[in-house]
Amino acid sequence: MRFWVKSDNKITIALIILLMFSFCLNTCGIWWGLPSFSGWAPDELIPLRVIEGIEKGFSNGWHYKYPPVHFYILAVLYSPAWLLHKLNIIDIYSLPAYTVLFYIGRFLTALMGAALLVIIYRCGLEIYDKKSSLWAVLIIALSVPFIYYSKTINLEVPYLVWVMLSLLFYLKLLKYHHLKDYLLFALTAAIAVCTKDQSYAFYLLTPIFIVADHHRYLKQYNPDITLKESLTDKKIILSLVVGIGAFLLLQNIIFNLPGFLKHVKLITTGGGSIRPRYEQNIFGQLEMFRQTLTHLRFSLGWPIYIMCLLGFASILSRFKKNYLFVSLFVPTISYYLFYVCVVWYNTVRYLMPLTLILALCGGKFLGEFLNPEKKLFKAKVSLVTSLFVYTFAYGFSVNILMMQDSRYYVEKWMQQNIDPSALILNTGGNKYSPRLDNFKAENVDNPSLELLSQKKANYVIVSSSYDIRRFKKNTPEYAFFDDLNKEINYKLVLKYQSQPKWNLFNQKELSYRELDKMYIYSNIDKINPEITIFKKK
Repeated sequence: MRFWVKSDNKITIALIILLMFSFCLNTCGIWWGLPSFSGWAPDELIPLRVIEGIEKGFSNGWHYKYPPVHFYILAVLYSPAWLLHKLNIIDIYSLPAYTVLFYIGRFLTALMGAALLVIIYRCGLEIYDKKSSLWAVLIIALSVPFIYYSKTINLEVPYLVWVMLSLLFYLKLLKYHHLKDYLLFALTAAIAVCTKDQSYAFYLLTPIFIVADHHRYLKQYNPDITLKESLTDKKIILSLVVGIGAFLLLQNIIFNLPGFLKHVKLITTGGGSIRPRYEQNIFGQLEMFRQTLTHLRFSLGWPIYIMCLLGFASILSRFKKNYLFVSLFVPTISYYLFYVCVVWYNTVRYLMPLTLILALCGGKFLGEFLNPEKKLFKAKVSLVTSLFVYTFAYGFSVNILMMQDSRYYVEKWMQQNIDPSALILNTGGNKYSPRLDNFKAENVDNPSLELLSQKKANYVIVSSSYDIRRFKKNTPEYAFFDDLNKEINYKLVLKYQSQPKWNLFNQKELSYRELDKMYIYSNIDKINPEITIFKKK
Protein backbone atom coordinates (compact mmCIF):
# COMPACT_ATOMS: atom_id res chain seq x y z
CA MET A 1 0.00 0.00 0.00
CA ARG A 2 2.82 2.41 0.93
CA PHE A 3 4.56 1.64 -2.38
CA TRP A 4 1.50 2.69 -4.37
CA VAL A 5 1.10 5.86 -2.31
CA LYS A 6 4.74 6.79 -2.97
CA SER A 7 4.35 5.98 -6.65
CA ASP A 8 1.21 8.10 -6.90
CA ASN A 9 2.95 11.00 -5.15
CA LYS A 10 5.85 10.81 -7.60
CA ILE A 11 3.50 10.92 -10.58
CA THR A 12 1.62 13.87 -9.08
CA ILE A 13 4.89 15.73 -8.54
CA ALA A 14 5.99 14.82 -12.07
CA LEU A 15 2.70 16.18 -13.44
CA ILE A 16 3.10 19.47 -11.56
CA ILE A 17 6.69 19.84 -12.80
CA LEU A 18 5.56 19.05 -16.34
CA LEU A 19 2.78 21.66 -16.15
CA MET A 20 5.24 24.28 -14.90
CA PHE A 21 7.71 23.35 -17.61
CA SER A 22 5.01 23.56 -20.27
CA PHE A 23 3.81 26.94 -18.98
CA CYS A 24 7.34 28.31 -19.20
CA LEU A 25 7.66 26.84 -22.69
CA ASN A 26 4.41 28.47 -23.76
CA THR A 27 5.18 31.89 -22.27
CA CYS A 28 8.65 31.98 -23.80
CA GLY A 29 8.26 34.35 -26.75
CA ILE A 30 4.80 35.49 -25.61
CA TRP A 31 5.97 39.03 -26.40
CA TRP A 32 6.25 38.14 -30.12
CA GLY A 33 5.23 41.15 -32.19
CA LEU A 34 4.46 43.34 -29.14
CA PRO A 35 3.98 46.18 -28.43
CA SER A 36 1.52 46.50 -31.27
CA PHE A 37 -2.10 47.26 -32.12
CA SER A 38 -2.44 44.12 -34.26
CA GLY A 39 0.27 41.61 -33.36
CA TRP A 40 1.85 39.21 -35.83
CA ALA A 41 -0.31 36.11 -35.25
CA PRO A 42 -2.86 35.56 -38.06
CA ASP A 43 -6.49 35.39 -36.90
CA GLU A 44 -5.55 36.50 -33.40
CA LEU A 45 -8.45 37.88 -31.38
CA ILE A 46 -7.02 41.37 -30.89
CA PRO A 47 -8.27 43.45 -27.91
CA LEU A 48 -10.11 45.90 -30.16
CA ARG A 49 -12.60 43.19 -31.18
CA VAL A 50 -13.42 42.50 -27.54
CA ILE A 51 -13.72 46.20 -26.71
CA GLU A 52 -16.19 46.58 -29.59
CA GLY A 53 -18.25 43.79 -28.05
CA ILE A 54 -18.13 45.40 -24.60
CA GLU A 55 -19.24 48.74 -26.05
CA LYS A 56 -22.28 47.05 -27.63
CA GLY A 57 -22.97 44.77 -24.68
CA PHE A 58 -22.54 41.88 -27.13
CA SER A 59 -26.04 42.79 -28.32
CA ASN A 60 -27.72 45.15 -30.78
CA GLY A 61 -26.48 43.24 -33.81
CA TRP A 62 -22.95 42.63 -32.52
CA HIS A 63 -21.25 39.78 -34.38
CA TYR A 64 -17.88 38.56 -35.53
CA LYS A 65 -16.56 35.56 -37.42
CA TYR A 66 -16.11 33.74 -34.09
CA PRO A 67 -18.80 32.90 -31.49
CA PRO A 68 -18.95 34.91 -28.26
CA VAL A 69 -17.80 32.74 -25.32
CA HIS A 70 -14.10 33.63 -25.33
CA PHE A 71 -15.10 37.26 -25.96
CA TYR A 72 -17.06 37.08 -22.69
CA ILE A 73 -14.09 35.73 -20.75
CA LEU A 74 -11.74 38.36 -22.17
CA ALA A 75 -14.36 41.05 -21.54
CA VAL A 76 -14.33 40.20 -17.83
CA LEU A 77 -10.54 40.52 -17.76
CA TYR A 78 -10.53 43.72 -19.83
CA SER A 79 -13.42 45.38 -17.97
CA PRO A 80 -11.30 47.09 -15.25
CA ALA A 81 -9.21 48.80 -17.92
CA TRP A 82 -12.33 49.68 -19.90
CA LEU A 83 -13.94 51.25 -16.83
CA LEU A 84 -10.79 53.27 -16.13
CA HIS A 85 -10.90 54.40 -19.75
CA LYS A 86 -14.52 55.53 -19.36
CA LEU A 87 -13.49 57.49 -16.25
CA ASN A 88 -10.73 59.17 -18.31
CA ILE A 89 -8.07 57.76 -16.01
CA ILE A 90 -6.28 55.84 -18.77
CA ASP A 91 -6.48 55.77 -22.56
CA ILE A 92 -7.21 52.19 -23.47
CA TYR A 93 -6.34 52.96 -27.10
CA SER A 94 -2.83 54.16 -26.26
CA LEU A 95 -0.15 51.67 -27.27
CA PRO A 96 1.06 50.88 -23.70
CA ALA A 97 -2.45 50.24 -22.33
CA TYR A 98 -3.52 48.34 -25.43
CA THR A 99 -0.40 46.15 -25.24
CA VAL A 100 -1.21 45.28 -21.62
CA LEU A 101 -4.57 43.96 -22.83
CA PHE A 102 -2.71 41.92 -25.44
CA TYR A 103 -0.57 40.36 -22.71
CA ILE A 104 -3.61 39.62 -20.53
CA GLY A 105 -5.24 37.77 -23.44
CA ARG A 106 -2.09 35.83 -24.25
CA PHE A 107 -1.40 34.83 -20.65
CA LEU A 108 -4.99 33.63 -20.38
CA THR A 109 -4.32 31.35 -23.35
CA ALA A 110 -1.16 30.04 -21.68
CA LEU A 111 -3.14 29.24 -18.53
CA MET A 112 -5.79 27.51 -20.61
CA GLY A 113 -2.99 25.54 -22.26
CA ALA A 114 -2.02 24.25 -18.82
CA ALA A 115 -5.68 23.44 -18.13
CA LEU A 116 -5.85 21.51 -21.40
CA LEU A 117 -2.92 19.35 -20.30
CA VAL A 118 -4.66 18.59 -17.00
CA ILE A 119 -7.80 17.57 -18.90
CA ILE A 120 -5.74 15.33 -21.20
CA TYR A 121 -4.25 13.72 -18.10
CA ARG A 122 -7.71 13.16 -16.62
CA CYS A 123 -8.92 11.63 -19.88
CA GLY A 124 -5.94 9.30 -19.73
CA LEU A 125 -6.90 8.20 -16.22
CA GLU A 126 -10.31 7.13 -17.50
CA ILE A 127 -8.87 4.89 -20.22
CA TYR A 128 -5.57 3.66 -18.80
CA ASP A 129 -2.98 4.25 -16.03
CA LYS A 130 -1.28 7.36 -14.60
CA LYS A 131 2.10 6.79 -16.22
CA SER A 132 0.60 6.48 -19.68
CA SER A 133 -1.44 9.61 -19.01
CA LEU A 134 1.71 11.48 -18.06
CA TRP A 135 3.38 10.44 -21.33
CA ALA A 136 0.38 11.72 -23.27
CA VAL A 137 0.67 15.09 -21.51
CA LEU A 138 4.37 15.29 -22.37
CA ILE A 139 3.66 14.55 -26.04
CA ILE A 140 1.11 17.36 -26.25
CA ALA A 141 3.32 19.78 -24.31
CA LEU A 142 6.08 19.38 -26.91
CA SER A 143 3.90 19.42 -30.01
CA VAL A 144 4.47 22.30 -32.44
CA PRO A 145 0.91 23.71 -32.75
CA PHE A 146 0.37 23.53 -28.98
CA ILE A 147 3.52 25.54 -28.26
CA TYR A 148 2.54 28.12 -30.88
CA TYR A 149 -1.15 28.52 -30.09
CA SER A 150 -0.65 28.52 -26.31
CA LYS A 151 0.98 31.95 -26.52
CA THR A 152 -1.41 33.80 -28.85
CA ILE A 153 -5.04 34.93 -28.51
CA ASN A 154 -6.20 32.52 -31.18
CA LEU A 155 -9.16 30.31 -30.27
CA GLU A 156 -7.46 26.95 -30.87
CA VAL A 157 -6.46 26.28 -27.26
CA PRO A 158 -9.63 27.75 -25.66
CA TYR A 159 -12.04 25.74 -27.81
CA LEU A 160 -10.00 22.56 -27.35
CA VAL A 161 -10.16 23.02 -23.57
CA TRP A 162 -13.96 22.84 -23.78
CA VAL A 163 -13.96 20.05 -26.37
CA MET A 164 -11.62 17.85 -24.35
CA LEU A 165 -13.52 18.63 -21.15
CA SER A 166 -16.70 17.47 -22.88
CA LEU A 167 -14.87 14.32 -24.00
CA LEU A 168 -13.76 13.71 -20.41
CA PHE A 169 -17.42 13.72 -19.34
CA TYR A 170 -18.19 11.62 -22.42
CA LEU A 171 -15.76 8.96 -21.18
CA LYS A 172 -17.20 9.18 -17.67
CA LEU A 173 -20.80 8.81 -18.81
CA LEU A 174 -19.90 5.78 -20.92
CA LYS A 175 -18.07 4.33 -17.95
CA TYR A 176 -20.53 5.07 -15.13
CA HIS A 177 -23.73 6.41 -16.76
CA HIS A 178 -24.27 8.99 -14.03
CA LEU A 179 -26.76 11.78 -14.74
CA LYS A 180 -24.28 14.53 -13.80
CA ASP A 181 -21.83 13.37 -16.49
CA TYR A 182 -24.55 13.48 -19.14
CA LEU A 183 -25.46 17.02 -18.12
CA LEU A 184 -21.85 18.20 -17.91
CA PHE A 185 -21.12 16.69 -21.32
CA ALA A 186 -24.04 18.62 -22.83
CA LEU A 187 -23.03 21.85 -21.09
CA THR A 188 -19.34 21.75 -22.07
CA ALA A 189 -20.22 20.70 -25.63
CA ALA A 190 -22.42 23.79 -25.93
CA ILE A 191 -19.62 25.99 -24.55
CA ALA A 192 -17.19 24.46 -27.08
CA VAL A 193 -19.50 25.21 -30.01
CA CYS A 194 -20.02 28.75 -28.69
CA THR A 195 -16.25 29.22 -28.48
CA LYS A 196 -15.47 28.13 -32.02
CA ASP A 197 -18.09 27.02 -34.52
CA GLN A 198 -16.15 24.08 -35.92
CA SER A 199 -16.66 22.26 -32.61
CA TYR A 200 -20.17 21.33 -33.77
CA ALA A 201 -18.68 18.51 -35.83
CA PHE A 202 -17.61 16.59 -32.70
CA TYR A 203 -21.22 16.29 -31.63
CA LEU A 204 -22.98 14.87 -34.68
CA LEU A 205 -22.05 11.18 -34.43
CA THR A 206 -21.24 11.26 -30.71
CA PRO A 207 -24.83 11.61 -29.40
CA ILE A 208 -25.88 8.66 -31.56
CA PHE A 209 -23.14 6.55 -29.99
CA ILE A 210 -24.10 7.77 -26.50
CA VAL A 211 -27.76 6.83 -27.05
CA ALA A 212 -26.74 3.38 -28.35
CA ASP A 213 -24.43 2.76 -25.38
CA HIS A 214 -27.06 4.10 -22.98
CA HIS A 215 -29.61 1.70 -24.47
CA ARG A 216 -27.15 -1.19 -24.08
CA TYR A 217 -26.58 -0.17 -20.45
CA LEU A 218 -30.31 -0.06 -19.64
CA LYS A 219 -30.90 -3.45 -21.28
CA GLN A 220 -28.58 -5.00 -18.72
CA TYR A 221 -31.20 -4.21 -16.09
CA ASN A 222 -34.30 -4.43 -18.26
CA PRO A 223 -33.93 -6.71 -21.29
CA ASP A 224 -37.36 -5.70 -22.55
CA ILE A 225 -36.69 -1.97 -22.74
CA THR A 226 -37.17 -0.42 -26.18
CA LEU A 227 -35.02 2.14 -27.97
CA LYS A 228 -37.89 4.63 -27.72
CA GLU A 229 -37.96 4.22 -23.94
CA SER A 230 -34.19 4.71 -23.80
CA LEU A 231 -34.46 7.88 -25.87
CA THR A 232 -37.04 9.32 -23.49
CA ASP A 233 -34.97 8.51 -20.40
CA LYS A 234 -34.41 11.57 -18.21
CA LYS A 235 -30.64 11.48 -18.82
CA ILE A 236 -31.15 11.98 -22.54
CA ILE A 237 -33.99 14.51 -22.25
CA LEU A 238 -32.30 16.63 -19.59
CA SER A 239 -29.00 16.56 -21.49
CA LEU A 240 -30.78 17.82 -24.59
CA VAL A 241 -32.45 20.59 -22.60
CA VAL A 242 -29.18 21.65 -20.97
CA GLY A 243 -27.27 21.61 -24.27
CA ILE A 244 -29.84 23.61 -26.24
CA GLY A 245 -30.50 25.96 -23.32
CA ALA A 246 -26.80 26.67 -22.81
CA PHE A 247 -26.32 27.27 -26.54
CA LEU A 248 -29.20 29.77 -26.73
CA LEU A 249 -28.06 31.52 -23.57
CA LEU A 250 -24.38 31.77 -24.57
CA GLN A 251 -25.25 32.96 -28.07
CA ASN A 252 -27.39 35.68 -26.44
CA ILE A 253 -30.27 34.79 -28.76
CA ILE A 254 -32.85 36.77 -26.77
CA PHE A 255 -31.00 40.10 -26.97
CA ASN A 256 -28.88 39.54 -30.07
CA LEU A 257 -30.78 37.37 -32.55
CA PRO A 258 -29.89 39.68 -35.49
CA GLY A 259 -26.21 39.47 -34.53
CA PHE A 260 -26.37 35.68 -34.33
CA LEU A 261 -27.99 35.46 -37.77
CA LYS A 262 -25.35 37.80 -39.20
CA HIS A 263 -22.64 35.60 -37.69
CA VAL A 264 -24.14 32.49 -39.29
CA LYS A 265 -24.35 34.27 -42.65
CA LEU A 266 -20.75 35.49 -42.30
CA ILE A 267 -19.29 32.03 -41.70
CA THR A 268 -21.40 30.30 -44.36
CA THR A 269 -21.45 32.74 -47.26
CA GLY A 270 -19.51 35.84 -46.21
CA GLY A 271 -15.90 36.80 -45.50
CA GLY A 272 -15.68 34.30 -42.66
CA SER A 273 -16.51 31.35 -44.91
CA ILE A 274 -13.79 28.93 -46.02
CA ARG A 275 -12.79 28.54 -49.64
CA PRO A 276 -12.30 24.83 -50.54
CA ARG A 277 -8.68 23.89 -51.14
CA TYR A 278 -9.12 20.50 -52.81
CA GLU A 279 -11.09 19.15 -55.75
CA GLN A 280 -14.54 18.28 -54.48
CA ASN A 281 -14.52 14.59 -55.38
CA ILE A 282 -13.18 11.33 -53.94
CA PHE A 283 -9.69 12.05 -55.25
CA GLY A 284 -9.72 15.40 -53.50
CA GLN A 285 -10.67 13.69 -50.23
CA LEU A 286 -7.84 11.16 -50.64
CA GLU A 287 -5.38 13.98 -51.31
CA MET A 288 -6.63 15.81 -48.23
CA PHE A 289 -6.25 12.67 -46.10
CA ARG A 290 -2.67 12.30 -47.31
CA GLN A 291 -2.12 15.93 -46.32
CA THR A 292 -3.65 15.16 -42.93
CA LEU A 293 -0.97 12.55 -42.26
CA THR A 294 1.72 15.02 -43.31
CA HIS A 295 0.36 17.66 -40.97
CA LEU A 296 0.16 15.26 -38.03
CA ARG A 297 3.77 14.23 -38.67
CA PHE A 298 4.83 17.89 -38.77
CA SER A 299 2.90 18.65 -35.57
CA LEU A 300 4.50 15.86 -33.55
CA GLY A 301 7.84 15.31 -35.26
CA TRP A 302 8.84 11.99 -36.78
CA PRO A 303 9.79 10.04 -33.58
CA ILE A 304 6.63 10.84 -31.60
CA TYR A 305 4.45 10.52 -34.69
CA ILE A 306 5.67 6.93 -35.18
CA MET A 307 5.13 6.13 -31.49
CA CYS A 308 1.59 7.47 -31.67
CA LEU A 309 0.83 5.43 -34.79
CA LEU A 310 2.17 2.30 -33.06
CA GLY A 311 -0.08 3.06 -30.09
CA PHE A 312 -3.05 3.57 -32.42
CA ALA A 313 -2.37 0.22 -34.12
CA SER A 314 -2.03 -1.51 -30.74
CA ILE A 315 -5.38 -0.13 -29.58
CA LEU A 316 -7.19 -1.23 -32.72
CA SER A 317 -5.61 -4.69 -32.53
CA ARG A 318 -7.19 -5.13 -29.09
CA PHE A 319 -10.47 -3.47 -29.90
CA LYS A 320 -12.65 -5.13 -27.24
CA LYS A 321 -10.12 -4.64 -24.46
CA ASN A 322 -9.80 -0.96 -25.35
CA TYR A 323 -13.51 -0.32 -25.90
CA LEU A 324 -13.57 2.91 -23.88
CA PHE A 325 -10.48 4.26 -25.64
CA VAL A 326 -11.89 3.34 -29.04
CA SER A 327 -15.02 5.28 -28.07
CA LEU A 328 -12.86 8.43 -28.26
CA PHE A 329 -12.46 7.81 -31.99
CA VAL A 330 -16.19 8.42 -32.50
CA PRO A 331 -16.11 12.21 -31.87
CA THR A 332 -12.73 12.40 -33.64
CA ILE A 333 -14.05 10.70 -36.78
CA SER A 334 -17.21 12.80 -36.52
CA TYR A 335 -15.09 15.98 -36.49
CA TYR A 336 -13.04 14.92 -39.50
CA LEU A 337 -16.04 13.76 -41.53
CA PHE A 338 -18.36 16.65 -40.75
CA TYR A 339 -15.91 19.51 -40.62
CA VAL A 340 -12.65 18.87 -42.44
CA CYS A 341 -14.27 16.82 -45.20
CA VAL A 342 -17.13 19.31 -45.52
CA VAL A 343 -15.02 22.47 -45.85
CA TRP A 344 -12.41 20.71 -48.04
CA TYR A 345 -9.72 22.61 -46.18
CA ASN A 346 -6.82 21.18 -44.26
CA THR A 347 -4.37 22.99 -41.98
CA VAL A 348 -2.21 22.08 -38.99
CA ARG A 349 -4.48 23.96 -36.59
CA TYR A 350 -7.65 22.29 -37.90
CA LEU A 351 -6.05 18.95 -37.07
CA MET A 352 -5.06 19.77 -33.50
CA PRO A 353 -7.95 17.65 -32.12
CA LEU A 354 -6.53 14.64 -33.97
CA THR A 355 -3.11 15.45 -32.51
CA LEU A 356 -4.57 15.29 -29.00
CA ILE A 357 -6.16 11.89 -29.57
CA LEU A 358 -2.97 10.60 -31.19
CA ALA A 359 -1.05 11.79 -28.12
CA LEU A 360 -3.27 9.60 -25.95
CA CYS A 361 -2.41 6.71 -28.27
CA GLY A 362 1.27 7.54 -27.91
CA GLY A 363 0.90 7.64 -24.14
CA LYS A 364 -0.50 4.11 -24.15
CA PHE A 365 2.33 2.87 -26.35
CA LEU A 366 5.01 4.39 -24.10
CA GLY A 367 3.28 3.13 -20.96
CA GLU A 368 3.50 -0.43 -22.28
CA PHE A 369 6.88 -0.04 -23.98
CA LEU A 370 8.59 1.26 -20.84
CA ASN A 371 7.54 -1.59 -18.58
CA PRO A 372 10.30 -2.19 -15.96
CA GLU A 373 9.44 -5.88 -15.89
CA LYS A 374 10.17 -6.38 -19.60
CA LYS A 375 13.52 -6.95 -21.27
CA LEU A 376 15.96 -4.18 -22.22
CA PHE A 377 14.20 -1.69 -19.99
CA LYS A 378 17.27 0.55 -19.51
CA ALA A 379 18.02 0.55 -23.23
CA LYS A 380 14.42 1.49 -23.97
CA VAL A 381 14.56 4.34 -21.45
CA SER A 382 17.73 5.65 -23.09
CA LEU A 383 16.14 5.46 -26.54
CA VAL A 384 12.92 7.21 -25.48
CA THR A 385 14.87 9.88 -23.57
CA SER A 386 16.98 10.70 -26.62
CA LEU A 387 13.87 10.88 -28.82
CA PHE A 388 12.16 13.26 -26.41
CA VAL A 389 15.28 15.44 -26.25
CA TYR A 390 15.04 15.75 -30.02
CA THR A 391 11.29 16.41 -29.81
CA PHE A 392 11.89 19.17 -27.26
CA ALA A 393 14.43 20.79 -29.57
CA TYR A 394 12.03 20.39 -32.48
CA GLY A 395 9.10 22.00 -30.67
CA PHE A 396 11.26 24.72 -29.11
CA SER A 397 12.17 25.82 -32.63
CA VAL A 398 8.86 27.72 -32.57
CA ASN A 399 10.12 29.85 -29.68
CA ILE A 400 13.53 30.37 -31.26
CA LEU A 401 11.98 31.61 -34.48
CA MET A 402 9.69 33.94 -32.53
CA MET A 403 12.48 35.39 -30.40
CA GLN A 404 14.77 35.84 -33.41
CA ASP A 405 12.07 36.97 -35.84
CA SER A 406 13.61 38.80 -38.78
CA ARG A 407 11.32 41.79 -38.31
CA TYR A 408 13.08 42.87 -35.12
CA TYR A 409 16.29 43.43 -37.06
CA VAL A 410 14.42 45.04 -39.99
CA GLU A 411 12.72 47.51 -37.65
CA LYS A 412 16.08 48.63 -36.25
CA TRP A 413 17.47 48.97 -39.76
CA MET A 414 14.50 51.09 -40.80
CA GLN A 415 14.91 53.41 -37.81
CA GLN A 416 18.51 54.00 -38.84
CA ASN A 417 18.04 54.24 -42.61
CA ILE A 418 14.52 55.51 -43.44
CA ASP A 419 13.28 59.04 -42.88
CA PRO A 420 10.00 58.91 -40.86
CA SER A 421 8.42 61.33 -43.37
CA ALA A 422 9.11 59.01 -46.33
CA LEU A 423 6.04 57.22 -47.70
CA ILE A 424 6.22 53.45 -47.31
CA LEU A 425 3.97 51.08 -49.25
CA ASN A 426 3.53 47.90 -47.21
CA THR A 427 2.33 44.91 -49.24
CA GLY A 428 2.46 42.31 -46.48
CA GLY A 429 -0.24 43.61 -44.18
CA ASN A 430 0.24 44.18 -40.44
CA LYS A 431 0.49 40.47 -39.68
CA TYR A 432 3.33 39.75 -42.11
CA SER A 433 5.44 42.91 -41.97
CA PRO A 434 7.55 44.96 -39.54
CA ARG A 435 5.69 47.29 -37.17
CA LEU A 436 5.29 50.63 -38.95
CA ASP A 437 3.57 52.75 -36.28
CA ASN A 438 6.43 55.28 -36.28
CA PHE A 439 6.50 55.64 -40.06
CA LYS A 440 4.32 57.15 -42.74
CA ALA A 441 3.06 53.87 -44.15
CA GLU A 442 0.08 52.54 -46.11
CA ASN A 443 -1.01 48.90 -46.24
CA VAL A 444 -2.01 47.53 -49.64
CA ASP A 445 -3.97 44.28 -49.99
CA ASN A 446 -3.95 44.09 -53.80
CA PRO A 447 -0.80 45.83 -55.04
CA SER A 448 -0.47 46.83 -58.68
CA LEU A 449 1.88 48.92 -60.82
CA GLU A 450 -0.92 51.41 -61.38
CA LEU A 451 -1.39 51.84 -57.64
CA LEU A 452 2.35 52.16 -57.14
CA SER A 453 2.46 54.91 -59.76
CA GLN A 454 -0.39 56.74 -58.04
CA LYS A 455 1.05 56.52 -54.54
CA LYS A 456 4.61 57.43 -55.59
CA ALA A 457 5.94 55.66 -52.52
CA ASN A 458 9.55 56.15 -51.49
CA TYR A 459 9.85 52.59 -50.20
CA VAL A 460 8.07 49.29 -50.75
CA ILE A 461 8.13 46.45 -48.21
CA VAL A 462 7.56 42.84 -49.28
CA SER A 463 7.18 39.86 -46.92
CA SER A 464 7.78 36.25 -47.98
CA SER A 465 4.42 35.51 -46.34
CA TYR A 466 2.77 37.58 -49.07
CA ASP A 467 4.78 37.75 -52.29
CA ILE A 468 4.80 36.85 -55.99
CA ARG A 469 4.31 33.14 -55.28
CA ARG A 470 0.66 33.77 -54.33
CA PHE A 471 -0.37 35.07 -57.75
CA LYS A 472 -0.85 33.76 -61.26
CA LYS A 473 1.05 35.28 -64.16
CA ASN A 474 -0.74 38.02 -66.09
CA THR A 475 -2.36 39.36 -62.92
CA PRO A 476 -1.76 42.93 -61.67
CA GLU A 477 -0.26 41.59 -58.42
CA TYR A 478 2.21 39.32 -60.23
CA ALA A 479 3.28 42.19 -62.51
CA PHE A 480 3.79 44.40 -59.45
CA PHE A 481 6.10 41.95 -57.64
CA ASP A 482 7.87 40.99 -60.88
CA ASP A 483 8.63 44.65 -61.58
CA LEU A 484 10.10 45.06 -58.09
CA ASN A 485 12.23 41.91 -58.40
CA LYS A 486 13.65 43.17 -61.70
CA GLU A 487 14.50 46.47 -59.96
CA ILE A 488 13.09 48.52 -62.84
CA ASN A 489 11.81 51.52 -60.89
CA TYR A 490 12.92 50.53 -57.39
CA LYS A 491 16.24 49.19 -56.17
CA LEU A 492 16.76 46.54 -53.52
CA VAL A 493 18.17 48.05 -50.31
CA LEU A 494 17.51 45.26 -47.79
CA LYS A 495 16.77 41.55 -47.91
CA TYR A 496 16.82 39.81 -44.55
CA GLN A 497 15.68 36.65 -42.80
CA SER A 498 17.06 35.49 -39.48
CA GLN A 499 18.95 32.19 -39.64
CA PRO A 500 18.93 30.82 -36.08
CA LYS A 501 21.17 27.82 -35.50
CA TRP A 502 18.53 26.19 -33.30
CA ASN A 503 15.81 25.48 -35.87
CA LEU A 504 14.94 21.86 -36.55
CA PHE A 505 12.14 22.58 -39.02
CA ASN A 506 12.58 21.67 -42.65
CA GLN A 507 12.46 25.25 -43.93
CA LYS A 508 12.07 24.21 -47.58
CA GLU A 509 9.06 22.10 -46.69
CA LEU A 510 7.64 24.73 -44.36
CA SER A 511 8.01 27.76 -46.63
CA TYR A 512 7.34 26.23 -50.07
CA ARG A 513 4.53 27.90 -51.95
CA GLU A 514 3.21 27.91 -55.51
CA LEU A 515 -0.07 29.80 -55.69
CA ASP A 516 -2.30 27.93 -53.19
CA LYS A 517 -0.13 24.81 -53.17
CA MET A 518 2.01 24.27 -50.07
CA TYR A 519 3.67 21.29 -48.42
CA ILE A 520 2.66 22.41 -44.91
CA TYR A 521 -0.43 24.55 -44.44
CA SER A 522 0.14 26.33 -41.14
CA ASN A 523 0.82 29.68 -39.53
CA ILE A 524 4.30 28.60 -38.47
CA ASP A 525 5.72 29.88 -41.76
CA LYS A 526 4.43 33.35 -40.80
CA ILE A 527 7.10 33.48 -38.08
CA ASN A 528 10.43 34.96 -39.16
CA PRO A 529 9.48 35.81 -42.77
CA GLU A 530 12.03 37.08 -45.26
CA ILE A 531 11.58 40.85 -45.50
CA THR A 532 12.60 42.73 -48.63
CA ILE A 533 12.72 46.53 -48.87
CA PHE A 534 12.91 48.44 -52.14
CA LYS A 535 13.74 52.14 -52.51
CA LYS A 536 12.57 54.35 -55.35
CA LYS A 537 15.38 55.11 -57.78
